[in-house]
Amino acid sequence: MKSLINRILQDGHCLDGGILKVDRFINHQMDPYLMKQVAVEFMNRFANERPTKILTVEASGIAPAVMLGYLMELPVVFAKKKQPSTMNNFYVSKVRSFTKQRDYTLIISKEYLSSDDRVLFVDDFLAFGNTGVGVVDLCKQAGATLIGMGFIIEKEFQEGRKVLAEAGVKHIESLAIIEALENNQIKLKGVKLRKVNIYEEANRCLLCQDAPCTKACKTGDPARALRAIRFDNHKPALRWVKDCSDADLERAEQACIHYNWPIRIKEVVHSIHKDDVDDSCYPDLGIIFCGIKCENPFFLASSAVCINYEMVANAFKAGWAGVFYKTICMQEIKEVSPLFDAMHNNATHGDFYGFRNMEQLSENPVEEDFDILRRLKKDYPTKVVIASIMGQTEEEWMKLAKMAEEAGCDAVELNFSCPQMKHKGMGSDVGQSQELVNSYTACVKSSVKIPVIPKMTPNITHITEPAEACLQAGADAISAINTIKSVTMASDAEVTGRRTISGYSGRAVRPIALRHILELAQMPQKPVLSGIGGIETWRDALEFIQLGCSNVQVCTAVMQYGYRIIDDLILGLQRFMAKRGVNELQQLVGEHLPKFLNPDHLDRDTIIYPKFDKEMCVGCGRCEVSCSDGGHQAIVFDSETRRPRLVGTKCVGCHLCRLICPTGAISVTKRITKK
Repeated sequence: MKSLINRILQDGHCLDGGILKVDRFINHQMDPYLMKQVAVEFMNRFANERPTKILTVEASGIAPAVMLGYLMELPVVFAKKKQPSTMNNFYVSKVRSFTKQRDYTLIISKEYLSSDDRVLFVDDFLAFGNTGVGVVDLCKQAGATLIGMGFIIEKEFQEGRKVLAEAGVKHIESLAIIEALENNQIKLKGVKLRKVNIYEEANRCLLCQDAPCTKACKTGDPARALRAIRFDNHKPALRWVKDCSDADLERAEQACIHYNWPIRIKEVVHSIHKDDVDDSCYPDLGIIFCGIKCENPFFLASSAVCINYEMVANAFKAGWAGVFYKTICMQEIKEVSPLFDAMHNNATHGDFYGFRNMEQLSENPVEEDFDILRRLKKDYPTKVVIASIMGQTEEEWMKLAKMAEEAGCDAVELNFSCPQMKHKGMGSDVGQSQELVNSYTACVKSSVKIPVIPKMTPNITHITEPAEACLQAGADAISAINTIKSVTMASDAEVTGRRTISGYSGRAVRPIALRHILELAQMPQKPVLSGIGGIETWRDALEFIQLGCSNVQVCTAVMQYGYRIIDDLILGLQRFMAKRGVNELQQLVGEHLPKFLNPDHLDRDTIIYPKFDKEMCVGCGRCEVSCSDGGHQAIVFDSETRRPRLVGTKCVGCHLCRLICPTGAISVTKRITKK
């Protein structure tokens, strides 16, 4: 029974002495849906035995017995372990409890068990068979016919089946059979255990605040290790759990509050290899941006993640190098509710790949925002404070820029790109006009001495055209991209039954953002760039840097996971540089630009064939389905062996199969010349 086996592997825990703990779903907390599946399976397996009564023993056998009785429309009787004061006429049998290591009696009233009954006995476990032998004795005393016994879980190594067979039980069914419980591992009969995928488990982690698993562990921080893996730092993850014993990790796992089943913390930790990079060799991440010294390239993007002093101060304390503060304007801002909507992975709440927002600009009074920026620069002088501003006229742009400079800001960002402004002549309406961005950039440049950084809209055919107009007006750098105009259709995101177009962000937009960054970086002027768009991990940030960005801005990932992601952004980038032998971050800026060519210059005379790993393949056949219906019919699936086979003469090396394989069983071979 596959669902039961999966649940045992996910929620079962081994204890010393051959005990399997299943109190999460069977004998303390019960899963009614699983109990129904168990009952259906028992009903099918004993359908030809024509039972007239279901018998079990209190207490763990009651749930499956009642469910089975309900489905088969039969009465259910459970043997009591103590004689009630109201019961005088009964059958009794003495048995030995394996888990509790003591003797107890089984008692059934003679009123509920007679020679007319055809009895089907069900229970949670078959271990040594002692309880079953007691039930055989009770049925013999009553003259009832015992037609069979069904157990949810059988521990085969304790030979209870043999004992029951010797006692005369002819039909025994177990829905899951445990071959061994050794070294805290559950070995199920007929089940080949799949090695834990640390990335799958880390991605299931809820990333709890004040994580219960870490509080229970005491000798390490498994929550931090899981977060490191989640954000692409699996190699350094061991540092947070290297001193944890198996007992520590088991306590942590039992404390996990995941809504489905606990994260397999112990297996994850055992699968982490020692890091091959010495952290004492980690380089400094300092970089110069527009003449401003930055301690690292990671900035908060102008958004909901930086709307007051406390938020930005907390981000600075966490390790963020700087902030593009929430855009300040002269207009009164009133927001709608709800502000946000998201595109989730398979309807999984909390983890979304795309994020839509209706947010506009800062709701604070202008003077209050600039006072906040003044305080931030005073209290955190080594951090970079950049004011994002938006005006409706040249006078407004100039006034806001001067206020930013007077507040001590290191630079000013010109927001030419907000896609959901209610005021005309603001936001992306401006960013699509070369004339306006040139005019506003020029007037700001004439009014302040600090660097001026226009922020580009992606909602345009050629982002380089307004960018060039800004550079001609004296812009010191370009930041890109702002959110992409989008529509989502969730009814719970409507505003009094109405919808509108608004900005889309999150990791789904990263390839689009990278395309715009590439086009900007390839401009003859070689502008200084600040990259924005779908950055969650250090590797995401690295992609922007390798295409020419001197820093990156993060918003949606912070909204999802908090300021704490800065730890893994810094750790991952430092480790990458140390492994590469790169001493200065500037060496990575734009290093991949030479790799990009026009399509007509790409090699079309060679091919890379996919390679199938038989050990990792589970036989789902997804590769054949996709190749057949969306590729070149180059994969044949053997339904007997459940294994795919590549037809080389048909394969064009598109790699659709590799991309859709859910287990990662398809890799690549060496590039060869086409025949």
